[in-house]
Amino acid sequence: MALHTFISKQQVQFFDCDPMCVVWHGNYLKFLEIARFELLKAIGCSYEDLHNLGVFLPIVEERTKYLRSLRLSDCFEVHAHLEEFMNRLVFSYEIKVGDEVYVKAKTVQVAIDKNSGEMHFFLPEKLRNMISARLNVTEEL
Repeated sequence: MALHTFISKQQVQFFDCDPMCVVWHGNYLKFLEIARFELLKAIGCSYEDLHNLGVFLPIVEERTKYLRSLRLSDCFEVHAHLEEFMNRLVFSYEIKVGDEVYVKAKTVQVAIDKNSGEMHFFLPEKLRNMISARLNVTEEL
């Protein structure tokens, strides 16, 4: 269940494509990153805020299912859904052209203390509280 959804409008650029003008598979991760960044920014939780909390949030898991290929100049939407934010950040995504789903994906991020390099078992309380307050939701442990 999505706690918050953000729709990122993007367009395939020449540098995203292979010689056949089809998006190279690795560039879909970039499209997801743009949408995730925009979602966090929209709820008032920028990467600068995360940095100031003293944590890094590396992606530790990523799954992508390619259903159709985007091509040069395609306009598309990335529907980014925040699904979890207590222990880790979990996002699911759909890349769509119109009503047709081209890609489904999921990413998982954990908190790493930027000084010690230790992984946290929960996201920092300040971050959880920041997200809860801005979305007006709580998530059960």
